Amino acid sequence: MKPFRLALLVALSSVGIASAQEEERRAPPVEIPDFSNLDEYIYEPKSTVRFGFRHLSGAKASFSGRGSLLAPDKPGAATGANLDRSYHNGGVRPDARVVARLDSGGNPIIDPQTNGQVFDAIAPDGKTNIWNYSDASQLALLGYVAFHSYSAEITDSALRKKDTASSSGMDISMSRDMGKLWGGRLPWNLTAGMSINDISANTADRVAARLTTVSDYYSLYGVTPADAPYSSPSSATTSVVDANGNAVLNDDGTARTVTTDTSVLISNEPAGRTTTLTNDNTSVSNRWKVKGAYYTFRAGPTVWLPISTRLRASVSVGAAIVYSGSTYTVTQTFDTPLGADISDTNFNAASKLLPGYYADATIQFDLTERAGFYAGAVFQSAGSYTQNIDTATNHYSTKIDLANQNGVRAGLSIRF
Repeated sequence: MKPFRLALLVALSSVGIASAQEEERRAPPVEIPDFSNLDEYIYEPKSTVRFGFRHLSGAKASFSGRGSLLAPDKPGAATGANLDRSYHNGGVRPDARVVARLDSGGNPIIDPQTNGQVFDAIAPDGKTNIWNYSDASQLALLGYVAFHSYSAEITDSALRKKDTASSSGMDISMSRDMGKLWGGRLPWNLTAGMSINDISANTADRVAARLTTVSDYYSLYGVTPADAPYSSPSSATTSVVDANGNAVLNDDGTARTVTTDTSVLISNEPAGRTTTLTNDNTSVSNRWKVKGAYYTFRAGPTVWLPISTRLRASVSVGAAIVYSGSTYTVTQTFDTPLGADISDTNFNAASKLLPGYYADATIQFDLTERAGFYAGAVFQSAGSYTQNIDTATNHYSTKIDLANQNGVRAGLSIRF
């Protein structure tokens, strides 16, 4: 029974397949869809990014103010013995002479802890053996050595101006096509960009100043010191000779020597002091310096004028914001009559945010539909700011003017 059912199922399946194939042959062919009535879609780039440089004329800087150069020395009061006094061309310090301490028998006393001879300071006699001087002119007053301390107060009120150097910096911008103006003839877009440029200006000049010279005079007690520069205490070493002029030798065969104190003594406090005030236009000089950078952020509309299939021109105007950071440094230098120059440097760092505007005129040459080169002229203006140096003795100011700057820019453009 089962074989019969299986045979019947196979026969029916065969008949069904054959009937389906015959039906498929009689059916009409499947039609291929017609896409010819659809609009063709082509992507057109709407955005452009530009990389290049922006070269601008430098900012204008002006410098003003006054300051003081204090004496770096400590001459001390006009009177007072055995004080530690320093001057611009030397110094005088407390007397350091000593004498050996003796016992009742006249023998030197030995310190049991150090096993060294004990010394005591000599009785004060108004003199000192610790001093030094640096220039022969300090002996101009016979019998005395002069020491000086210098200071200066700048009285110059002139305003000095200096244009900073022009600079080139990175420039990047991006624009988006917004359509066309005047009946579809002039394309326009919105543009935003950023650039960075340097600030660098410095100038130097002699300035009017009131000079103060403090002179202290010390007695030499009739003794002339060694040629300058001289420092006391001093000593000299000589060979020991016998009555016949022959060198006396030590047990090891070396020549015996003796050390002699050659120190010149001077008074341990000034014998007199004078203070001289003079007005001068050449002894003091100032150097003013501004160093920094500023970022320009700009945005505005750009209108394009086609010239040929590859060449076109544009004009862009809009608002700008400038962020500027700078360091202002003033160095004052006093060229003293004797000794090294006296110099002092002060600085201040500041940053400012300035509103402004810009205008660009550009020529674009398209190498392909997506890439090209551009070059053009630029103008921007962002006002000015003031930067100050204020200390206990110095008050200086500089005005950095970022108005009415012009220059050029160039680079590569890519559309996407």
